[in-house]
Amino acid sequence: MDIIQEVSQNFIDSAYDTNTNRAFPDARDGLKPGMRACLWEMYTKGYTSNKPHVKSAKIDGGVAALWWPHGTVAIYETFARMSQPFTNNVPEVDFHGANGNVILGGSAIAADRYSEARLAFVTEKYMLDGVEKNAVDMIWNFSEDEKWPSVLPAVFPRLLVNGSQGIGVSIANSWACHNLSETCKVLEDYMDSNIIDNDNYLPDWPCGATIVNRDELPQINKTGQGKIVTEAKYEIVGKEIHFTEFPYQVYIEPLIDEIKDAIEKDKVHNVVDVFNKSDKRRVLLTVTCSSAAKVKSVLQELLSSTSLRSQFNVNQVAIVGKTPKLLTLEDMCRIYVSHNLSCIKREYEYDLAKTLDRIEILEGLAKALGDIDGLIRLIKNSESAAKAKEKLFGYDFTERQADAILAMKLSRLAHLEVDSVLQELKEKRMLANSLRFVIDSECEQKKILCERLQQLAKEFGGSRRTQVIQKEIVKPSNVKKKDEPQDVVFCLDENAYAKVVPLGKFHTNESNVREDKTCTDKLVILYSNRGRAYRLKVDAVKPCLNSEKGTAIGPLLELAPDEKIVDFSVNATCPALIMVTKSGRVKVMGAKHIDGTTQNKRGIPMMKLNEEDEIVYCSCIDDKSFVEIRSSGLESRKAIFQISDITPTGKSSSGRIGIKLKDGEHVSHVRLLEDVDKRRISRLGTRGAKV
Repeated sequence: MDIIQEVSQNFIDSAYDTNTNRAFPDARDGLKPGMRACLWEMYTKGYTSNKPHVKSAKIDGGVAALWWPHGTVAIYETFARMSQPFTNNVPEVDFHGANGNVILGGSAIAADRYSEARLAFVTEKYMLDGVEKNAVDMIWNFSEDEKWPSVLPAVFPRLLVNGSQGIGVSIANSWACHNLSETCKVLEDYMDSNIIDNDNYLPDWPCGATIVNRDELPQINKTGQGKIVTEAKYEIVGKEIHFTEFPYQVYIEPLIDEIKDAIEKDKVHNVVDVFNKSDKRRVLLTVTCSSAAKVKSVLQELLSSTSLRSQFNVNQVAIVGKTPKLLTLEDMCRIYVSHNLSCIKREYEYDLAKTLDRIEILEGLAKALGDIDGLIRLIKNSESAAKAKEKLFGYDFTERQADAILAMKLSRLAHLEVDSVLQELKEKRMLANSLRFVIDSECEQKKILCERLQQLAKEFGGSRRTQVIQKEIVKPSNVKKKDEPQDVVFCLDENAYAKVVPLGKFHTNESNVREDKTCTDKLVILYSNRGRAYRLKVDAVKPCLNSEKGTAIGPLLELAPDEKIVDFSVNATCPALIMVTKSGRVKVMGAKHIDGTTQNKRGIPMMKLNEEDEIVYCSCIDDKSFVEIRSSGLESRKAIFQISDITPTGKSSSGRIGIKLKDGEHVSHVRLLEDVDKRRISRLGTRGAKV
């Protein structure tokens, strides 16, 4: 066989299997095969809502062994997601343990050995009920030793209510969630009049939030495609923005990283703090703006630059007759109703067959009781039960009737027992007639389906979670970039606490605090003991008063565990930096190596250091000409030399020896000098003069 032809055929076969058996839900029950396998395993093994929860590892192992052999990890994630209340409007699995949350999303799902699960009651009653009555076709599993349903009866319209997402070969599907009560009403109205209210059937996310493009939503119902723009629900409190509900599948911790990244890339301005204040009672993300900020402008920047405003692209593709098809709301209603009417008809046909079987036996018993004396003689005079059965055939009894007569107890000959047989026969004939009436009447089948939908909505329906409005979406280009800059004083104490104080309100009162005048739209450059420079926006530090401690610098930067800030500069145009290490090495480097216009919280290397060494002094040279270095110890020494004698080097250099130290000594003090007595000048690398 030609290799190209063979590969092409294999690809087509694989694509077909992926699209029909893995990636897309069946339009009838809204389930992918893997999801259906999970529910069927729980149902057949008795892991139902009235029984104790079962270890998840036991469930996913059973699914992989019998129904869906695609790995226990994928299976476990499948039914864990089916249990998430922030993903599904009506969860189909009852879960014990960590199954994700709105903080971390699906990444917070515990290992299957730590969690437990069972069927939710809604699944038992409104998705699986009817399977035992032959409501759907049964097919062989992959090993052909067990049968399971090709589709579930599914009165619960899960595809519309809980949505679905998946990526197949060359095609994807994405279904939005809707309110259960509203969905049931739409289906009832369709059965009643064949009319679809496309304009008022709107998505409803389990996470709440606010949909802001209402005018575009009816088109989704009409075509099966479109976009849903959702914004987080917020409240402005002073200089803080409180976000309490988030768009579908947007989680807090990744969102915080998004916001920080947007700030670093200069897409969001005047934000000084982002904090997750969520607890067991509520979800809350707080964004604190600078004192000079216009909060509404900051809000618009956040919405435009992060997932606080999110777009959900709808593509309503599902399996119809083994083929992925794009479906409108009307298509879904038609498929749902047709499937459920078929299931109801098959249920009633099953009940009718059982009823007719019972009628047959009761008719035989009634006939036998009419001539019981003759039948007793017949049976008594027979050589065996088999011979008696043969003789009963001569009285036009069927095989079932003959077996029932032979098995009949003598107590059934009592007058009351005879009456009960005749009464039951009457009731069964009436039941059979009512069953036939439903089987032959589509109208009656629709009435039954409507009753089931009404009961479903009554038990599990509820009010909408998502507000739907139409509003003009402000584009990033229309957002005012910055508020008016403000003159401030940037302060850093010896414990690496920083504060920004408005210039007019600042007064110095602490000797251990380094300070410099700057502006809220500027950068401050922070120098660490590990030889790295960090650029930080001044307005990233929360404004405060002189009396306040300020903000810890550490959480605003990506510092190593043993790293600390030794100094800072607000003068980004200084010609060069001088660095002095604990071991006495000195380096001069052009400031151009660390200059920049954006924040850099990861730091820029300034000097190559030994593991035991660290920078104890770093500063802009400005107009200073000399540097003085002092050693520690009882015999303290100092060396003074001209900075011009130090050749500037690049970021990878380790500098040169400024002062030679004895064992156990280290640099204890460094200062820059404008002018000194030339007789006091030392050479680089000397021990220096005694202090």
